[in-house]
Amino acid sequence: MTVERIEEKRREMIKLAADYGFTSLLTVQASQELDSLLNAITNKRKSEYFLLKKVYSDF
Repeated sequence: MTVERIEEKRREMIKLAADYGFTSLLTVQASQELDSLLNAITNKRKSEYFLLKKVYSDF
């Protein structure tokens, strides 16, 4: 997963909202996929942070 993938999904969601409206099933699905991508990258960064914090606390 990359930041580029997140940006691609964000652009897709915005286009779907413009074309079909904010409450269309396609827009909502894209929004949920974007949320999942954002949650995954946030969790990854948190786990990396806590791992580094633990490693450096041993010094």
